Amino acid sequence: MSQMTLYHTPTSPFARKVRIVARERGLMDRIYEFHARIRGPENEVLAINPTGKIPALTVEEGAHKGLILLESSTICDYLDELGDAPPLQSHSGLARWQEKGLDSYAHALLDSIAWRSREFRRPEAERSPGFVSYEAERQDRCFDDLEQRVDELAAEDISFSRILFAVALDFFLLRLPEYDWRPNRPRLTEWYARITARPSFQATKA
Repeated sequence: MSQMTLYHTPTSPFARKVRIVARERGLMDRIYEFHARIRGPENEVLAINPTGKIPALTVEEGAHKGLILLESSTICDYLDELGDAPPLQSHSGLARWQEKGLDSYAHALLDSIAWRSREFRRPEAERSPGFVSYEAERQDRCFDDLEQRVDELAAEDISFSRILFAVALDFFLLRLPEYDWRPNRPRLTEWYARITARPSFQATKA
């Protein structure tokens, strides 16, 4: 019987991070994934939190019964303390902060991709070319930087930051396919293909 409910949408990259972490941690027998309707008054998340945002996690049983968590980073931190699988981040010392730094970098990149893709969904007359150009330049800088840091990324098989970088790269191809980041970045392309072949990524692909 599920002890927790994870509210998500299949295409949300931030929710996907949580869904991948849950699978990598071996927790899916304890989590019910609920596909929420977030773009209207029927949004089920409003019943547990007025922001209506996903991902959201509720705990229905055990010592933490009644706990409600929002935001992917907070939920992932919580899940990383459950179960018997190896943790996906160091919990002390310099290694913890190095991982937190990479994870924050991945979040900033994913935010940029999400903002740019949303701008393209606006009517053309309402779009800001300057904003689109600014975010495109930010993303290209990040992709070029990651191409040079593949050895660092590959130093660990899986972690919160590695998950989110791969999710961001995948989300870019989903939302902005005409601007494919892969040409001229062969090492990053190879790393991305390797990590997204994991069962946790395949099971959560939109």
